[in-house]
Amino acid sequence: MSSGGGYRGLQNFINEIRQCQSKEGERARIDKELANIRTKFKSDRGLSSYEKKKYIWKLLYIYVLGYDVEFGHMEAVALISSTKFSEKQVGYIAASVLLHENLEFVRLVINTMQKDLVSRDENYQCMALTAIANMGGREFAEALSGEVLKLLISSSTRNVVRKKAALCVLRLFRRNPDIISSDTFALKMGNLLQERDLGVLISSMSLLCGIVAKDSQGYEVVVPKVVAVLERVAKGIDIPQDYTYYGIPSPWLHVKCLRVLHYFPVIENDGVWTKLQEILRRTISSAPIDKNTNKNNALHAILFESISLMMHLNMDSEVLWQCVTLLGKFVSIKEPNIRYLGLENMSRLSLVPEMMQTIKAHQEQIVVSLNDPDISVRRRALDLLFRVCDRDNSHEIVDKLLAYLTTADFAIREELALKIAILSEKFASSLQWYVDVIISLIDKAGDHVSDQVWFRVVQIVTNNEELQAHCASNVLRKLQDGSSHETMLKLSAYVLGEFGQLLRGEAREIFHLLKDRLGSATPAAKGLILSAFAKILVRCGDEDISQQIRETFQRYGTIPDAELQQRSVEYAVLSAKKEAATVMATMPKFPERESSLLKMMQPEGGEGSLPAARSRAGVDAAGDALPAAASGDLLGLDDAIEAAPVVPLSVAEPAAAAPQGDPLDLLAGLSVAEPTPAADAAQASVAAAADPFGGFQDLTAPQDAGGEGANARVEGGTVEGWYSKLCISEKGVLYQDQYLQIGLKADYAKAQGRIMLFLGNKHEEELGQVQISVPPVPAYRIQPGQVPASIAAKAQVQIPIAVSCVEPTLDVPKLQVVYRVKGDAVKLDLQVRRLKPATS
Repeated sequence: MSSGGGYRGLQNFINEIRQCQSKEGERARIDKELANIRTKFKSDRGLSSYEKKKYIWKLLYIYVLGYDVEFGHMEAVALISSTKFSEKQVGYIAASVLLHENLEFVRLVINTMQKDLVSRDENYQCMALTAIANMGGREFAEALSGEVLKLLISSSTRNVVRKKAALCVLRLFRRNPDIISSDTFALKMGNLLQERDLGVLISSMSLLCGIVAKDSQGYEVVVPKVVAVLERVAKGIDIPQDYTYYGIPSPWLHVKCLRVLHYFPVIENDGVWTKLQEILRRTISSAPIDKNTNKNNALHAILFESISLMMHLNMDSEVLWQCVTLLGKFVSIKEPNIRYLGLENMSRLSLVPEMMQTIKAHQEQIVVSLNDPDISVRRRALDLLFRVCDRDNSHEIVDKLLAYLTTADFAIREELALKIAILSEKFASSLQWYVDVIISLIDKAGDHVSDQVWFRVVQIVTNNEELQAHCASNVLRKLQDGSSHETMLKLSAYVLGEFGQLLRGEAREIFHLLKDRLGSATPAAKGLILSAFAKILVRCGDEDISQQIRETFQRYGTIPDAELQQRSVEYAVLSAKKEAATVMATMPKFPERESSLLKMMQPEGGEGSLPAARSRAGVDAAGDALPAAASGDLLGLDDAIEAAPVVPLSVAEPAAAAPQGDPLDLLAGLSVAEPTPAADAAQASVAAAADPFGGFQDLTAPQDAGGEGANARVEGGTVEGWYSKLCISEKGVLYQDQYLQIGLKADYAKAQGRIMLFLGNKHEEELGQVQISVPPVPAYRIQPGQVPASIAAKAQVQIPIAVSCVEPTLDVPKLQVVYRVKGDAVKLDLQVRRLKPATS
């Protein structure tokens, strides 16, 4: 805005705006000025060069104040075409700020920019490059990338222009990666890295980092050049004073070189590898802690990027051991930023098995960080403790986390409770210790403990008779101490109802403790308490207690809650029958199943499987399309359906690939409607009769017949047959032809259904224009999640769908799937199981 220094009218306008006493006054003054400028632009009298620039500057000032500027764009574009430098400068600045790539008349400036790029005036070239980088979209990339690349590569171009050209190419590449091919550009990039000017070198390294972050294949030839630049900077060879920061030679270029090397998995040249190792070792061995904060920041940026690169390159354990020792010093520093970075990088190093013992030596200091005032540091310390926990130190860490739980910030209590539950189960020295830890966890943080945790305790205690009396005694003690949290109450009601008889002479105490909490309990907890009363009534010989329980059933038999009313009435009637003792016997053992909590510990291809830099660049290992599985199951649909959780009804987003596990796992294990083995066998026999091949046994794509058209033909069954099976099963094939296979996994609960569709491309080519639509069925509300536009060859995507039935109907929910293959469109009309209406 300094160019406005000679515009008296502009200065007066700015002063008037600053002197406004209210927002309304400012708005009125701006509206008045906008009306005046609009009138001037529409006037038949031509404006002078001074007036054009003055009014454009005023519009720019109004825009940066946050007000909409809906005119003046064409006048700014016209200034760009001027032959006067002052007018062109104002035009380019205004266009860079006011215009964006989606405006149609932006195309009008492309020709002018092209002329400025090929001109001999470096000022014009710099202004054009800056504007292109700010405005450029795909159309700019296609039209101007050639000229920009020429400026970057040409040795006759001034360095100030080449710096801007490199960053401009990076912007255009991000909008349209096709403008650069590794076949032709890799060698040119290598030449750019031999530049002696550090400004050009830093810009070129930024460009290289952006390119290899997307795809490093073909750029292996630049690795020796990058290491040579790194050596030059690390040794301070030929570094101008202008690029020295607090005595550190160009730390920005140093970090960029290290970051680029993250994208290359292997360095094959022995000489280059030896040189790089030497540089990294020197960085680790000479990492002082300075009192100057700015210098420290630069040193730490280099150090932490070097550590990350060492991990990526799998350097020897001795070097990594030095890294851990150095990070241990950072963890003990009071400065929160340094402590955070130390904990973060120590977490990365914990992924290396050989480093675990060395990191555990700093366990006490990590625990101290749990009390840091900065919540980011506390979170990082918690993550690191979670990583370093094993069977040797699990008791110590879990005890410290339980003690910390009572003072922990509410923002991390849920995460902390989950981590305690996982660690106590994974590294339990005995089941009794595990049960005691979880009961203590529920007592201290019941609000933050998920139902899966107490479900798991019930499952383990039920399956292990030696724990039953101990667990019952433990929860009874908690109730006697005054614990009344809902989760603890539900666990206590279940355990004491099932195993309370093992505590001799405690029936009266159990009854009164539960009864005192019945009135204030939630409906879910009340249901479990009533169930516990029913079992006490059948097993207890105390007539006084029995009479009080019957009165409780009678009272709750008339309340508005249908669930509790039904329980009370049925328990009252059942307790009077001679079969009551048999019906109310202790629950049988649950089938052995993997804990859903431990499934969270399974590797998911996240941190550790990708270099830190790749994660930083936003390259996600899990996308909409799953990679092809082993040859026996090209689509991996069987495993995907087994592993995928059903998305909640409130979610209407694309599902992440390869989910960790089914969150309904433990719920299924504890459901009162859990099928008996006989029922399972009966259902399995029905399914086997309907599908002798077991549903998902053959998922491989058939061989395409030569000369075959794109007409889809149903394979492996019939649509009606698949639908019939899905009426009695919650997972299976919904549709299959020679191009596409659709699998379904669902969870139905009365009027609501949560469905996950698995669309697998069996074809050797991409399936395009994929759509899922919902034909109107008045009785149903169907909400499909986001659908990808295409499915890659031999890939699979997952689509969540929420279904609810809002009124009685004989209709079934319907879906319409459309895709295009070999130029032809295929439309599928499918249906899923009918739901019970919400009003029934």
